[in-house]
Amino acid sequence: MLGREAKRDGQGAAGRRRPPVRSLLVTVVVLSLGLVLVTAVNYRTAVRVAEETLRNQGVGISLELAAEARSHGERDAAALQALVADQHRREVAFLAIMDRDGSVLAHSNPRLVGTRLEDAAFRSVAQTGQLMGTLVTLGTGEEVYELTVPFHVPPPGVAVPFDTRQPRFRVLRLALHTAPARQIVHHALIQVALVGVMVVALLGLSVWQIRTLRRHFQLQNEAARQERLAALGGMAAVLAHEIRNPLGAIKGLAQFLGEKQAADAPQLEMTQTIAHEATRLERLVNDLLTYARPRPPDRQPTDVSIVLGEVARSVKPAADAAGVACRLDVPEAVPTIAADPEQLQQLFGNLALNAVQAMPKGGRLTVAVRSVDGKGGSRRGVEVAVEDTGSGIPEADVPRVFEPFYTTRTKGTGLGLAICKQIVDAHGGGIRVARTGPDGTTILVALPVEGTARV
Repeated sequence: MLGREAKRDGQGAAGRRRPPVRSLLVTVVVLSLGLVLVTAVNYRTAVRVAEETLRNQGVGISLELAAEARSHGERDAAALQALVADQHRREVAFLAIMDRDGSVLAHSNPRLVGTRLEDAAFRSVAQTGQLMGTLVTLGTGEEVYELTVPFHVPPPGVAVPFDTRQPRFRVLRLALHTAPARQIVHHALIQVALVGVMVVALLGLSVWQIRTLRRHFQLQNEAARQERLAALGGMAAVLAHEIRNPLGAIKGLAQFLGEKQAADAPQLEMTQTIAHEATRLERLVNDLLTYARPRPPDRQPTDVSIVLGEVARSVKPAADAAGVACRLDVPEAVPTIAADPEQLQQLFGNLALNAVQAMPKGGRLTVAVRSVDGKGGSRRGVEVAVEDTGSGIPEADVPRVFEPFYTTRTKGTGLGLAICKQIVDAHGGGIRVARTGPDGTTILVALPVEGTARV
């Protein structure tokens, strides 16, 4: 009854005290991704706006110049060169007018007049009659927006509508400085950098907040645990005073009556049952006292192999009765650790008895020891694996097996593994379920050669 109530209370407390770390993390990630997505869209929009700005500016200037160039005669090269030379706009890098065969009729650089232009952009415009704009890098290293525009040249004295399909046309090439467009993109890049800094700051603040929350709830849980231990300690003292002595008397009298009634089988069975139940209650009281009022470990040089040998001898009768074969796998060189041998014997004795009780129909219990060399920043120590071939622990129960009063057995107190964890923590080590399943369970205990208890 006590175990079930404690189990329900533990589940309720865990549900109330579970920190909203996952929700906070999801919120931060969603906000960060949203900021990054919006910034990326804005940057791409800025790049497109910059390109459209250059294109529109170039088209406007080209149409104006083409209208002026169209008014000159077909062979009036001097007038075309004068038109080009008179262009002093700051945004224009250079200007050129070519005949349909690629001959340069006029150019901002007069030395290029008379040369032939045969690049891919010119050929495409000459073939399709469609204007083309692209970013190119000049020989000086400057990047400009180059717009190639065809325009129709009517026959002298004949007014005809504009038609790029007519064979009589010229091509105007206009190169614009990209400084205004680069300024737009530059502002967008500044926005990207600012958002990046904001995202990094947000993630850093969130990590700090999550760590603070976890620490807060750990301290809160530890304070609640200390309060429960204090209450449990008072209850244990009352139990020890009010129950322990009467239980000893009941057990002693039951054993005495059993010896007197040895010939009467029914009475002998009843007295043995009384003695057995009194022993179980006495063990519950002792477990309560041990967990509620833990004794600090009396550290001294301890050989783990000797402790495990004593545990194997103490567990052997229960193992033989259950048909469990025990095997102790200890290497020749095991480092001596600073520990309390009595508490280690209680620790591994509880684990071994739990393993035996998990195999009521027989099985194999293996206790293996190995040394830890301390590489990668970890402390040097020993690891002890207690492995059984029982039915295993349900996955849902694994996170709670070391909680006090949590048990799946009808006659268990739920304090055995909690006491084991308490002893391991007091020695600055760690204990965990390394493996579980239908083929058995392995509990792994790590103990440092030297160390202090974790706070």
